[in-house]
Amino acid sequence: MPSRYEKRILQVLDQSKDGLTTMGIAEKADISKTTTLKYLASLRAEGKIHYIEVGPAKLWRLNLVKEDDSKYPVSRREGVELMLKKFREAVGLEGSAVVDKEGLTICADLPWNVNPEEMGSLISRLLQIGERSAKMAGMDPLKGVIIEGEKGRVLARSEGNSLVVAFSKPDTPLGVLRLEIEEFSKSINELVGKKQ
Repeated sequence: MPSRYEKRILQVLDQSKDGLTTMGIAEKADISKTTTLKYLASLRAEGKIHYIEVGPAKLWRLNLVKEDDSKYPVSRREGVELMLKKFREAVGLEGSAVVDKEGLTICADLPWNVNPEEMGSLISRLLQIGERSAKMAGMDPLKGVIIEGEKGRVLARSEGNSLVVAFSKPDTPLGVLRLEIEEFSKSINELVGKKQ
């Protein structure tokens, strides 16, 4: 049973559709920062809340599907958001996104300095160029692209009508990341391809 502090924190987050920083939660719930941090960690461990990093701050949000609500269907978008969150956490990514073949971002959980629309358009274009190159080299169909830099990698995987993009640190094991993005892409394509 949640404590009174946990209940306050959950109520405050429920009233904020965009999420709140730790200090924002502490102020709105009228709880000290230390107590807020303690209960945020507890609620996160229980799977009731999560955070995204926005610059140096954490923006806390309620999870889209609560454990006791998991028997109820969620919208396609909520399903994609939930899968994207699980994918990001399972692999330890810096960010991830699902994009359609035209470059429109369906859902994104990206670093604060990455514009989802620009990223979607560029990744779509990059894969189109890659597909042409693969066809010319007799290697089609192209399934993915890996871009490596000093500060990390961007992986893009094409599956059906959707593209999955993953931003990783340079030390993230590439083999694991490739396996995970392949499985995730198939799951996302099944979900996105379903008729409502």
